[in-house]
Amino acid sequence: MKVARHPRHTLAILLFVALGATGWFMLWEGTHQRSSRPATDNAALNLGFQHSERLQVAAARAAADALGMKAGDPGRYGQDYRMQMMQIQADSEGLDRWAAHDVSRQGLLLEIRASLAGLRIALDQKTGSPTTAASPVHVPLLPALSRAESALSNYSASVLQGQPTQRRDTPASEKRPWLVMTLFLVELAGLAWLFFSDPLR
Repeated sequence: MKVARHPRHTLAILLFVALGATGWFMLWEGTHQRSSRPATDNAALNLGFQHSERLQVAAARAAADALGMKAGDPGRYGQDYRMQMMQIQADSEGLDRWAAHDVSRQGLLLEIRASLAGLRIALDQKTGSPTTAASPVHVPLLPALSRAESALSNYSASVLQGQPTQRRDTPASEKRPWLVMTLFLVELAGLAWLFFSDPLR
């Protein structure tokens, strides 16, 4: 006999679906911008830009996976979480190596490094990683994610603005990435509230 799902379980599933759709749209938006703007042809060849774009997606997916694992389903989200953490590690190291070739953006790169370090701590604490004990100070996940995404977005925007042939975006296209990011963070916040205000059982 089938048991009807608890409304909170149904809402959690809908939020996860929405997060997946928003994450996909973020990835599509970045690809669309690269293919539709002449200036991004050169930016897409910039290794720092590539690392930054991948880090934005990997960080968002890792945060969503961490919330899913915390909700009591580590088997379902754990594998993707480990993949995203490996992607973050690889692109973080790549961006650190690229820093020597991008002396004009050292401040932005330092902020990315610091924000990603904070995000890793927050993710470890959320998932109960053994390395959590290395940082006794609690780091909230959503603010850490927001800081990292903002740092990465600022760096990517700076690379694009540095292209001499870039045409100026319309106001709508300038605002769209921020609206999508805001929607993603709202969805994550809703999921976190759903899980921790009254545990799903």
